[in-house]
Amino acid sequence: MKVQHRLTLVSSLIFSLVFTVSSALIYLNFTKSAENIFFEELARKASLTALFYLEEDEVTSREYKRIEEKFLNATANQEIRLYDKTGNIHFGEADPDTNITSKILKTIRDRESYSFKVDSLYYYAIYYRDNQGSFSVIIKANNPTLNAQENEFLKILLTALVIGIMVIVALSYTLSKIAYSPIRHIIEQVKSLDVTRQRQQLTYPETRDELEDLFKEFNAMLDKSYQNIQIQKNFISHASHELKSPLAAIVGDLEVLLNKERSVHEYQAVSRDVLHDAERLEKILENLLILADLEKHTPEIMTEQRLDELLWEVLDQLSSEYPDTKTNLLWKLPEGRTDVLTYVCNPTQIYIALYNLVENAAKFSEGKPIAISLEQVEERLLIKIQDQGIGIREEDLKHIFEPFYRGSNVSRRKGNGLGMTISGKILENHHIRMQISSAAGKGTTISILF
Repeated sequence: MKVQHRLTLVSSLIFSLVFTVSSALIYLNFTKSAENIFFEELARKASLTALFYLEEDEVTSREYKRIEEKFLNATANQEIRLYDKTGNIHFGEADPDTNITSKILKTIRDRESYSFKVDSLYYYAIYYRDNQGSFSVIIKANNPTLNAQENEFLKILLTALVIGIMVIVALSYTLSKIAYSPIRHIIEQVKSLDVTRQRQQLTYPETRDELEDLFKEFNAMLDKSYQNIQIQKNFISHASHELKSPLAAIVGDLEVLLNKERSVHEYQAVSRDVLHDAERLEKILENLLILADLEKHTPEIMTEQRLDELLWEVLDQLSSEYPDTKTNLLWKLPEGRTDVLTYVCNPTQIYIALYNLVENAAKFSEGKPIAISLEQVEERLLIKIQDQGIGIREEDLKHIFEPFYRGSNVSRRKGNGLGMTISGKILENHHIRMQISSAAGKGTTISILF
C-alpha cells in the first residue's frame, strides 16, 4: 500500500474512532441527563402521592382539595402503588408489579428514596412515614416523548458520523495527495536521472520543511556521485595511460635490444632504461596499493608520535633525493611548548603524507629554496610548507586531489599524479586540516593544522 493511501486510511480510522467515542459519550450524557430530569419529576409526584393518600386526615378539606387537583393532573397515565411494611399493596393499583420485588422494597426502606429503570419503564420510590404507618410510595411511568427524543438524537449522531467519515476520507485523500505531490515530482525526476553523463540536480519548491532538507541532501549525494563517477573515469583513463607508458617503453626497448646483436654499452644503456621504467611502474603500483588501503576506512593502529621527529626523517630522505634543493626549517614554537608536537596517529601514514607534500615542494621549486615552519595556533601545531616554484593554476586546484590528475604546467616533470591524492586521504582519515594557497608562477603554500 502506498504511503499516501496508508495515511488516508490511518487518519480516517483515527477520526472515525474519535468521532464514534465522542458520539457515544454525547448520547449517553444526553440520555442520562434526560432520565435524571424525568426522575426528578417523578420524585415530586411521589411526594404529592404520599400527601394525597396519607395526609387526608391531617389537613383541612380545602387544602386536601387543592392537593387532589394537583395529584390528578400530575399522575395521569402513571401507575401508583403504596406498599406497607409487610410488602402488601395498601393503596393504588391492586395488581402486583413483577418488577417490584421484596429486595427492591427493602432497598427503598434502607435508602429512603430509590429510582431504577426496566426496559422503557421508569420507577421512582420514596419511603414515607405517617401516623397511619410507614409506606413505600412507588410511581411507575413510561415516557414515550423521551424515548422518541433519544431515538431521534441517535439517528442524528449516526448520520453525522457517516457524513463525517465520508468528508474526512475525502479531505485526507486530498491533503495527502497535496502533501505527497513534491515526492511524486521528485520520483519522476529520479527516473530520468543519468549522472554518468552530466551533472544533474533535482528541482523542488522551497517548503522549508523536512522534505526540502531531504531533497537538498539527495542533491548533495547526486553531486558527490557525479564527482566520484568523473574521478573514476579520470582514474581509469590516467591509470591506463600511466601503466601503459612504462610497459610500452619496456617492451619497445626489449624489442629493439633483441632485434640484432648489440654492444655491451648498448645492452647497459637499454637495461638502465628498462630498470627506470620498471621502477616507475613499481612506484605507481605501490601508490595504488596505498590508496586502495586508505579507501577501506579500516581502523589503523594509532600511537603517540613526535611530529618533529617524523619531519626530520622526511628531510633526511629528501636531502638524498634532492641534494640541490635547500630546505629552511623555521622553528616558531614558544619556548618550552613541545607538547603540541605530540599527536596520536599512524606514524607510517603521516610520514608518507608529509614526504609527498615536501617532495612536491622540492620537485616544483625549480632549484629555489623551500621553507618549512612550525607554529602554535590555539594549542595546535601548524606546519607550513612553502616553495617559490611554478605554482598551481586556479583551474587545477579544483582537481588536485583526484587520482592521476596532473596540472597542465607539470607535464615535463616526473610524477604520476597520486602523491596529493594519497596525502589528502591520509590527512582526512586523521581529521587533520590542510589548506592550499597557490597561483601560477608565484609558488605554493600548504598549511597543515594538527
